[in-house]
Amino acid sequence: MPNTPEKPLILVIDDEEALRDGCRQVLEKCGYEVITAEQGIEGIKLARERMPDMVFVDLKMPHMSGMEIIEIMSRDLPDIVLVMITGFASIVSAVEAIQKGAYDYLPKPFNPDQLRALTKRGLDHRNLKIETKRLREEKDRMEKNFITFVSHEMRSPLVVIRQYIEALNEIAGKSFDKDVKEIIERCRKRVQSLEEMVEHWLDISRIENGTLAQQKVSLSLASIISRSVEEMTPLCRKKGISLETNISKKLPQITGDAESLVRVFTNIIGNATKYTPEGGKITITVKNDEYYTTASIADTGMGIPLDKLPLIFEPFFRCRGKDEKIIGSGLGLTFCKKIMESHNGGIEVSSKEGKGTTFVLTFPVSDNAAKGNTGHTSKSI
Repeated sequence: MPNTPEKPLILVIDDEEALRDGCRQVLEKCGYEVITAEQGIEGIKLARERMPDMVFVDLKMPHMSGMEIIEIMSRDLPDIVLVMITGFASIVSAVEAIQKGAYDYLPKPFNPDQLRALTKRGLDHRNLKIETKRLREEKDRMEKNFITFVSHEMRSPLVVIRQYIEALNEIAGKSFDKDVKEIIERCRKRVQSLEEMVEHWLDISRIENGTLAQQKVSLSLASIISRSVEEMTPLCRKKGISLETNISKKLPQITGDAESLVRVFTNIIGNATKYTPEGGKITITVKNDEYYTTASIADTGMGIPLDKLPLIFEPFFRCRGKDEKIIGSGLGLTFCKKIMESHNGGIEVSSKEGKGTTFVLTFPVSDNAAKGNTGHTSKSI
């Protein structure tokens, strides 16, 4: 005997017994299972226990209004299709209900055909919504698996190519003329960029899988910044850029993974060096309050066009300005954003063309209480 699919479950919340019974009779004849509740609290409890496919909610009820019920259910039970039943059918109430999460509204008085039609349309909408969600999750899963597979498959041949290029350079020595050496160097840089892109993709995949930066401990943000500055100082000096820090004398501890956070800071500082001309300045300022520690990294570079700002954390996006020679994987800031999110922190950017760019990183403090005073210590190179 073939399995029969479960009947869709409909919940009707209304303080009028006649309306509840009428809806039950109409909908049960259509093959639906129907449960009812007289008050909002009872209806919410039933919805959480039974997880109906669709809920009809009366606007005007004692103790709790239909708007409140819809707001709670749309927040806590997002897969349920919500419909407002109202005897005050107006654009205002309909728009408010939809803004709070309702799919549609049903004005009183309504006939059985209207109830049946709206129920069918609402259930079709729910099925489509669930199927879309399933397909999106499947697509995301396939993308992640594909990225990981391709990255691993690319890793080995890229290492071999780089080794061959280095060996070729060593073997040939000074026998190559200038043009050939330039071609070899361009090949080396392109392979290096591809290797960096593969590593970034693998890291992003590990972040999303929860396998990167798993061991988070209490640590000093000042120490993280000190390591990052030490690592980036030679590059800044080479490019004639001043790198300065202005950090509170005693910061509260944060919880995190030191290595991944060092990479966040070095990545942002490294980007700043690409877009800041000789004689420019990069300043790292760290402040804290009772709940958060905030680190800002500001440069005096070329800035980012306003229309490009919303895109800079997207994978493969590179903001090229007048200097079209600036290249990169386009994944560094994506990595930074995901690492900050994995630390329950945030990253924001502001910029003005010709004036520079500022990245602001926000970290929740470990104990939700600021430690130390408001004094600062400054350092520059």
